[in-house]
Amino acid sequence: MVGHGEPYHDCGKTLIFGCLDVEAHSQACLDKDVVGKVFIDLRKRTCLRAKCPTCYEKWAGKEAHKIEYRLSQWKSSGKAIHLMVSVPRDLWYIPLEDLRPRIYKVARRVGFFGGSCIVHPFRQKCVYCGSPKDTLLERCLNCGHSHFKWFFSPHFHLIGFGWIRGDRVKEQYEKSGWISKNLGVRDSVFSTAHYQLSHCGTKEGKHSVTWFGRLSYNKLRVVPEIVEKRTCPLCGAELVRLLWVGGGSCPYEAEGEYYDDPDNWVGSLGWHGGG
Repeated sequence: MVGHGEPYHDCGKTLIFGCLDVEAHSQACLDKDVVGKVFIDLRKRTCLRAKCPTCYEKWAGKEAHKIEYRLSQWKSSGKAIHLMVSVPRDLWYIPLEDLRPRIYKVARRVGFFGGSCIVHPFRQKCVYCGSPKDTLLERCLNCGHSHFKWFFSPHFHLIGFGWIRGDRVKEQYEKSGWISKNLGVRDSVFSTAHYQLSHCGTKEGKHSVTWFGRLSYNKLRVVPEIVEKRTCPLCGAELVRLLWVGGGSCPYEAEGEYYDDPDNWVGSLGWHGGG
């Protein structure tokens, strides 16, 4: 599963960017004091690897955004839906990467014509009664306990487009044991994808997310996304690395945006906020 590797030595370390052009910070804001202040954008260094226990959530966020953006490029009618396909027990011996083509076939047969596919090797069940965990609840629906364990039970989460037919779902199960569950239209593609990626399977040299059907890489042409640089919200200047030179240790730890006294900061190239 994601997050079960080794972090790099600098994963999670603080990076501080900002804007020292305090003379241009003259406009007032209703909810904060910004006039003459240094703008600070605090971030945490990330390796963006799925297996890193420090950075896997940011990896999931980046991948979820990519899923959301690619799905937004589909210009046909209809909203994105979420389909879960579980592998029959008699096929659990097959490597997960070799099961993907079979998943695609099952998905098409039940009415899902294309989208992303995220692999999940494991599920959770209650350690007391063995009941499967409801993803939205922290306690077992059967016995009320909150202790769960992971067990091997391969299944795949598909986010994309289609119209799932109940008769075809039943037919696939009766013929071959494949279980397809329509989890409905997505209000937020990003939130759904991010949650599924937060506990998906990962393997060196293999993709946790793949695309198939009408949204595969060789069928859907995607306009490259323009990634804008982070700039100062007060003056629009490009942000630079900042160093804390105030007394004691830097008071800011959580990622976010702040405004502070210019005497506390200096640019990495020696430019001081106080002029």
